[in-house]
Amino acid sequence: MNTNIKHIFEQNIQLLGDADKSVYYFRQQQYNKALGIVTNSLDKIEAVVEAIITDREYFHTLPTDHVLDMLSGLLEAKKNKDYILFADILELQLISFLYRVQELILRKENISFNEDRYRENVHILLERGIGFSERLMMSIDARSLLDSGYRIESTSCGLMTLAAENENATFYFHTNNRVQLEAFLLAEHWVQRTKQRYILYGYGMGYHIKELLRLAPKAEIEVFEGDINILQLACAFTDLQEFAGEERLRIFFDPDFKALKKRITSLTAKEAFIIHYPSLMNIREAKIRSLLEEHIPWSKMLETC
Repeated sequence: MNTNIKHIFEQNIQLLGDADKSVYYFRQQQYNKALGIVTNSLDKIEAVVEAIITDREYFHTLPTDHVLDMLSGLLEAKKNKDYILFADILELQLISFLYRVQELILRKENISFNEDRYRENVHILLERGIGFSERLMMSIDARSLLDSGYRIESTSCGLMTLAAENENATFYFHTNNRVQLEAFLLAEHWVQRTKQRYILYGYGMGYHIKELLRLAPKAEIEVFEGDINILQLACAFTDLQEFAGEERLRIFFDPDFKALKKRITSLTAKEAFIIHYPSLMNIREAKIRSLLEEHIPWSKMLETC
């Protein structure tokens, strides 16, 4: 992947996440939040569009005739304070166009395991982590993991999702579509104004953790994970740069769940225990799953569905 295409691809991932959040806030008439995101995105949108139009040979199968009109429409709607129309253009035109760009790049490029990126991510995780060693983390065999029931897939936006097997069932940790929107909605559901600390079971690929850090900017977050393979795959196929230097975050590798069991027995009124449900499904020990399900009010309803 050449430098220009890589820049477009990575910039689009951020733009898609920001656009989805903007539309969400526009629909709720939280215009201050929506416009705060949009203000930081318009220049980036224009730059990406110009880069795509310039590199016509690479993107020749992608219709771009309407793109400049789309940008003009966004600016006009913003000028007129027509936030209904602005959100419509974002959702129905811009987001749709950027997804087509990402899908075209994914068809043409091979996005695979990068050992240098893996090692950088491991060092970041070790800085934030408790309970696992550098030797253990550095010993990844990505191919054997993918052959043993774990599966990594590209999503529509360009980020990676993860699937695993447990008790003869395969399940996904994150959506195959709008990954950042899913993580944002989940984190927003978890956030409570009265809580100063969140104890979370389930690392997954880390997307929900990044959103929780953004939506609870003053809270501390403790993440517990019992499957070292998940942490290794996250280091191999995601970018942990946002976790670098994030002192509010601690990640615990807890394969026997002793630390987690002790932690959830000492929760205070200022703390919340939350569970990433796909990560719960990945727990191999039925007793531990049952223990954690007691903290999910709706879990018993699933048994009757």
